[in-house]
Amino acid sequence: MKIEDATVFTEKCFNGEPASCTLSCPFRLDVRAFLAKMEQGKWRQAYKAFRTAAVFPVIVSALCPEPCAAVCRRAAAGDEAVSVRALEDACIRLCEKRKPESYVIPPKTGRIAVVGAGPAGLSCAFCLAQKRFVVTVFEKNEGWGGRLRAHPRFEKFNDDISLQFSAVEAEFKFNTEIESLGELSGFDAVYVATGAGGSGFGLLSGWDANLLSTAEPKVFMGGSLTGADTVSGIAQGVSASVSIEVFLQTGKASETYGAKSSSSRARDIGHTGVPGVSRVIASSPDEGYNEEEAKAEAARCLKCDCERCMTSCEMLASFRKKPKKIAMEVYADTQVHPPLSTHTLTKEAYSCNMCGHCKQICPESVDIGALLQASRAERVKSGEYPEVLHDYWLREMDFSVGEASFFMPPPHRDSCKYAFFPGCQLGAHNPEHVFRSYDFLAGKYDAGIFTHCCGAPAYWAGDTERWKVNLKRIKDTWRELGEPRFVFACATCESLFNAFLPEIPRVSLYELLSLSDDLNPALVYGTAHVFDPCNARGDENMQKAARELSRKSGTELRELPEKNRCCGYGGHIRIANPTLYDAVTANRADAGSAPYIVYCANCREVFISRGKECAHILDIAFNLPDSGRVPAIGEKRHNSLSIKRDLLKKNSGIDFNPETHEWDNLRLVMDDELAESVDRKLISFSDIKEAIWLAEKTGDKFIDETSGVCQCSMEKPALTYWVQYKEAGGGEYEVYGAYYHRIRFSREEA
Repeated sequence: MKIEDATVFTEKCFNGEPASCTLSCPFRLDVRAFLAKMEQGKWRQAYKAFRTAAVFPVIVSALCPEPCAAVCRRAAAGDEAVSVRALEDACIRLCEKRKPESYVIPPKTGRIAVVGAGPAGLSCAFCLAQKRFVVTVFEKNEGWGGRLRAHPRFEKFNDDISLQFSAVEAEFKFNTEIESLGELSGFDAVYVATGAGGSGFGLLSGWDANLLSTAEPKVFMGGSLTGADTVSGIAQGVSASVSIEVFLQTGKASETYGAKSSSSRARDIGHTGVPGVSRVIASSPDEGYNEEEAKAEAARCLKCDCERCMTSCEMLASFRKKPKKIAMEVYADTQVHPPLSTHTLTKEAYSCNMCGHCKQICPESVDIGALLQASRAERVKSGEYPEVLHDYWLREMDFSVGEASFFMPPPHRDSCKYAFFPGCQLGAHNPEHVFRSYDFLAGKYDAGIFTHCCGAPAYWAGDTERWKVNLKRIKDTWRELGEPRFVFACATCESLFNAFLPEIPRVSLYELLSLSDDLNPALVYGTAHVFDPCNARGDENMQKAARELSRKSGTELRELPEKNRCCGYGGHIRIANPTLYDAVTANRADAGSAPYIVYCANCREVFISRGKECAHILDIAFNLPDSGRVPAIGEKRHNSLSIKRDLLKKNSGIDFNPETHEWDNLRLVMDDELAESVDRKLISFSDIKEAIWLAEKTGDKFIDETSGVCQCSMEKPALTYWVQYKEAGGGEYEVYGAYYHRIRFSREEA
C-alpha cells in the first residue's frame, strides 16, 4: 500500500484545519485559539497571538471589516456572530505589557527595497526586518502612514507603528520619491506599495493577485495600489514578505502565505442543539469590554472543529483518533519492514461495524469504514491478519454458499422474471420466514429462489479473493435463471448487490408485501419503533415499505432519534472488541423506549440477546408466532438445510441428504448455562462433538484419574479448541467446558 492509497480516504476531512472564521480572515488569525485565551483571561498570550498575525494590532482592531462575522457558526445557529473586533480591542487594552520581544536571529544577506510607507509597505518592511533582512523603505512624504495620516485616530495608529518597529532594524528614507525602478537596481527584491493612484512603474497590468508578483521577476506589488483596502493591504504585506523570502531563496515566486480556496470558508460544522447565547453588550460602550465582559463574549465562540464522526461513532469515540491519523496508521501498519510496521491499528481496524454512519454524518462524506475495510483487505493480501476474528463467519459463509445453497426456477420452467434471494440468515433464524415469503412470491410473481450468501463475511473480513469468487458464482447463477429481478429480504444483501452487482435488478420483499391487499398483518405491538438496519440507509423504498406493513397491522409508530444506526452485528466486531460490541448493542437497544419492529435477522438476534422486546416484520406480515429466542449455531445450520431439503422435494421432487459425519451421533449433555456460554463464544455443538470423537478415536487426551474428566484439543486452521468432558456411556458425553484460542503447540517425539 502506498501512503496515498490510505490518505485518499480522508483527504477531504477538515478536522483540525482552520475554522471558517480563520479562513475568512485576511491574516488567517487562529480565531479559536485567540478567543480561547481571551476566555481564560490570558491577555498577554491573546495579544501576542493577535499581534503576530495582524502586525499592527491597534490599526487592525480599529479598521477591520470583520469578514469572520459573515461565516461565524454562532450566527448560523441563530445568534449574533461573536464580536471578534471588539475582543481584539479589549485584548489590546487589557494587556499590560505590549512591548514587542526581540529575538537573536542571524542577519540575512538579502537587501530589499520597499517603495511606500503606507500600511501595506510598512507591514512588508516590518516582517522582513523581523527576519533580519536588510530593509530600506522609501517614502515620498515626510512620514509613514500613507492614507492613515488623515484618519482621526492616526495618533494611536502612529504609536502602534512606532511600538512594533522598536524591536527591529529598518532604514526609512522619507521625502524620497522613486521615479524609476532603475534607481533600485542594487536591491535584491523590491516591494511596490505606492498607494491608491501611485506609480506602478508600468507593471500593474501584469500583477499576479495570488503571488503578488509582477512581470519583473524581483518586483512584487500590493496595497491600495492594487485595489486592496487598508486591512487587506496590511495582510498583503505579510504575504509579500513570505513571497520575497522564497524568491530570494529559490529565484522564483511561489504560492503566497494563506492562499486558500474561498469555497472552504463556510463549512457546515453542524452545531445542532447548541443553546443560544446573546452577544455581550459592553457596560461602557465608549470604553469597550471590561475583563469579565470580554471573557463572556469570548466564551460564546463554539470553537468550531468538525468532530461529528468522533463523537457520534462509538468506535471512533473509544479510540479517540482523528481520521487523518487513522489513515496514516493504516499505511504504517501495512508496511513490511520495521520501524514502520507497528500494527498499532489492528484492534481498531477490526472494531469497525462498516455501517457507513461516519460517511452519512460527515459534511464531506469521509468514509472511515471504507478505509478500515481497505486495511483489512491489505492485511489479508499480505498474509498478516488475525484469522480468528472472522473464522466463524467465514466458515458459516462457506456452509451457506456450499452445502446449504441451491437455486431453482418455478416448477417446469427454465427461467423466471423474479427470484427470491433470502440471504443466509433469514431462514437460519426462522425457516418459516423463507417458506411463507417464497409461497407469496411464487403465487404472485411466479418467482424462483436462490439460497446463498451475498458474501458480506468475506467482504467485512477483507478476503478479496473469496469475495470475488462468490460474486462470480452469484452472477453466473443469475444468468442461468434468465437474469431475473432479485427479491431481497436482507438489506445487507441488497446494498452489496447495489454496490458490486448493479446489473442485477433489485426490489425488496417488503415493497412487494406492502403492495398486496391479500395480507392481514397481525397486531403485535400497540406502539413500536421501526428499527432500520444500517444497510437500508438510502433505500427509502425498503424503509417506507417496512413502515407501511407495520401500520397495516394497526401499530402506532414512533421514529427513533437516529435512523440506520448499526445494531452492532456488522463488521464482525463481536470477537475483535467484545467491550465495544456490548456498548454498541446496548446503545441501540436503549435508543427507543417502545418495542422494535425489525426487518433484519441479525438485528433481531442482537436485540433478543439483549432482552429488548422486538418482532420481525415477517412475523407481523404473515401472522407467525415469535419464539422469543435466538437459535443456537447448530440449529441455524439445521434450519438452512431444512429449507433446501423441503423446497427441493416440494418443487422438484429431489431428495436432498445433508452431509453426515462420524461424530454426528454423539450425544452431548451440558447444563443450559454452559450451552449458552459456548454459543456466545461461537462454538457449535458439532465442533465439540468432533473434538471428543477425535480424542476418543486417537486416545490423544488428558485424563484426571480422580474425577475421570478428560481434556482434549482439536486444531483447526485458525483455532485450537479445548473441551472438558466425561463419557457417560452409550455414546453420551457430559461436557464441563469448551473454549478456543490461537496458540499452536509443537509435538515432539519422546
